[in-house]
Amino acid sequence: MFGLPKIKFKKEIWYFLFSIFLVHVAAYLVVPIFPVLLKNVKNLGPSQIGLVIGFNALFMQVGSLIAGMISDRIGNRYSILISNSLQAISLLGLGFSSSFILLSSFSALNGMGTGIYIPSTKAAISHIASEDRLTTAFSLRNIASHMGISIAGLIILISSSNFNFYYGGGIYIILFIFALLALPDDCGVHPCPAIKISSYLEILKDRSFMLFIVVSTLIWALHTQLAFLLPLRADAVLKSSGVIGVIWTSTSVIVILSQSSVSRLFLEKRSHVTSIFVGVILIGIGVSLIGLANTFPFLVFCSVIFIIGEMFAMPTIDSVIGIFADPKYIGAYFAIASFATGIGGALGTFASGRIIQRYTITNSLVPWIIYGGFTLTLLVVLKVLIRKETIRKNTISP
Repeated sequence: MFGLPKIKFKKEIWYFLFSIFLVHVAAYLVVPIFPVLLKNVKNLGPSQIGLVIGFNALFMQVGSLIAGMISDRIGNRYSILISNSLQAISLLGLGFSSSFILLSSFSALNGMGTGIYIPSTKAAISHIASEDRLTTAFSLRNIASHMGISIAGLIILISSSNFNFYYGGGIYIILFIFALLALPDDCGVHPCPAIKISSYLEILKDRSFMLFIVVSTLIWALHTQLAFLLPLRADAVLKSSGVIGVIWTSTSVIVILSQSSVSRLFLEKRSHVTSIFVGVILIGIGVSLIGLANTFPFLVFCSVIFIIGEMFAMPTIDSVIGIFADPKYIGAYFAIASFATGIGGALGTFASGRIIQRYTITNSLVPWIIYGGFTLTLLVVLKVLIRKETIRKNTISP
């Protein structure tokens, strides 16, 4: 089905994949239209929108560090239960709030919950899946997430209002119950050791891993632009927020149908560096072309290019982190990686908010030239690091 290889995973993997599916239904009832809701319902300007979304990404760092400290100590299930609670409270709070301060606070709380959830589930998958199946397992994770996104996109067609915050919060409550009853409460085949500060310091001394984290931070700064820029552009040129859900659903269906084939035919046969390089090129092109999009088909086209790039880059990045990680401290490795994601996302949205505030979303090509230039710079940085062999050859050989 969907080109999936006939690989048997432990049932716990499928439980986590279903959890990921539900999380993305809940989150993407809001994410695709979040900038539009902040603009049209909460009456915020572009800079304020960038700050609210940026606080979400910034506080993912806090959640990531918390996840690293607790997921290996108390088990991934309890980490996920904490994250689901925070996410439910934050979405319900966003629905009830109208002031910039409250919206920023609940957005930050949501980021914290997301920051706990992402490394906890990735660590759980890495614990359970064997090393030679990591790329496949993370490809399945990507498929599960986009199945949730596609369902959420269809719901947005029916409802793209403030009520979406409440619907999303309700699903997180359901997810909390599912996690409580179904998810395993251990750390896979390994015990759940307490991570000391010294363990983090040892990880930070791994130069190859930290250089890879720097690259990941820059990639995520670029990746976060789609969720910020496309809704604002679509709202400006199409005068409709409902169609944004169609765009997300369309691209998610592509991932569902194609991710496993991309993994089998390319990711598992080519080097990790090549996969990331191709992914960054396509992500950058997709973001930059948004500035030329004035019709629904063109916006879909931009999103498709972006999502194909995501299929190459994101599962590969997760897989590389899993390979770098010491199994005893895998939660800490993914926590640091998620910390970098938060840094990149926050910097990306903060900067974009200022850029769009100055040049607007429709009246200038300058923002889109900036995004294209950033993509080229990122590719050069990636190439230089590989040429200098600063990233371990046996991990992601060129």
